[in-house]
Amino acid sequence: MLLLPATFEVVERTAKGWKAVSGPYATGHEARRSLDFALRWAWPRMHWLIPLGADPSADARSFAEGGAAAGAVAAELAGYAGAADALRAAGRVNRLQFRDTVYQIVRTRRLLRWGPGGPEGPRPSDVDGRDPARIHLPLDEDGNVHPAE
Repeated sequence: MLLLPATFEVVERTAKGWKAVSGPYATGHEARRSLDFALRWAWPRMHWLIPLGADPSADARSFAEGGAAAGAVAAELAGYAGAADALRAAGRVNRLQFRDTVYQIVRTRRLLRWGPGGPEGPRPSDVDGRDPARIHLPLDEDGNVHPAE
């Protein structure tokens, strides 16, 4: 067995348990910064509160206070900015509630089982039923690319 270094992720509470919101980060601080970035910049754009063509330096607070958004959109952007401000003000907070969703910074440990035949493959009890992502295009024996089937 090979114990890999611990990582930190942002997860959200769902009806079935916890779901990862971010990828792994080396420190809890980096995971908190990713949640702050998501609240200030990424999620408002993903939910069309800030147009994709807007100034890249615009975040939820500047867009709402700058007069570019009005009414319900401005209030929603202020909610995003307020959640990000609460995250920053609390310092090393590991839990944040925003819009009936609880986000938490968690420490994950990764273990790789290694045997005489190399690393262990998936077990029948593994929950993830997705096939691995294809990283190479299908080629024929002459090296010509064929569209995915």
